[in-house]
Amino acid sequence: MDFIQIAKDAKEASLKIADISTELKNKALLKIADEIEADKEKVFEANKQDLKAAEELVNKGEITKSTFNRLKLDENKMRDMLQGIRDIASLDDPINKKLLVRELDTDLTLYKVSCPIGVLGIIFEARPDVIAQISSLAIKSANAVILKGGKESINTNKTILSIINKALDEVESFPKNVIQQVYSRDDVAQMLKCDKYINLIIPRGGNSLVKFIKENTKIPVLG
Repeated sequence: MDFIQIAKDAKEASLKIADISTELKNKALLKIADEIEADKEKVFEANKQDLKAAEELVNKGEITKSTFNRLKLDENKMRDMLQGIRDIASLDDPINKKLLVRELDTDLTLYKVSCPIGVLGIIFEARPDVIAQISSLAIKSANAVILKGGKESINTNKTILSIINKALDEVESFPKNVIQQVYSRDDVAQMLKCDKYINLIIPRGGNSLVKFIKENTKIPVLG
């Protein structure tokens, strides 16, 4: 599927998730946590593939040992990841909160109300536990998201996202295409140009990544 279609699907999903209930969002989050926990051995196996490939990159000097260590997803990180999803489900809904109420005149009151952003484009480096965290926060805040993770964790990311979307498919009335992922540098280039459909870019990584993103997009950047 080409990137523009992914972005269109995300925009459509963002309009639908903006209207769903807090209860449905929380149900989806708890389902995600349960499904990842049930299939965690698949995640660990995918992570082993990434670690094996990354070990060769360390030996060649192409990635650092600290990057390699961040790639590893063990039982402790898995437990923290699952607890993080469940903690997000337990939070108050951040949407439709009255942040400001001001009477401007007789029968004229100004309200500042929290609302979803829309479609988020999130680019992050090789930390496989991040994908579940980002997806959960997007769901709780009623946003659609297009993810681009570091290539070093591609197998782990694919496996986790597959489990997430399988879980969401099993939640009745939850919109399709809320959480999507892209993989190539060309997809990143397309994302940065896609101001028609993407409302905010969030880079999670080093200063060089953030600087590159800011210099190459007209979309607002948080980072």
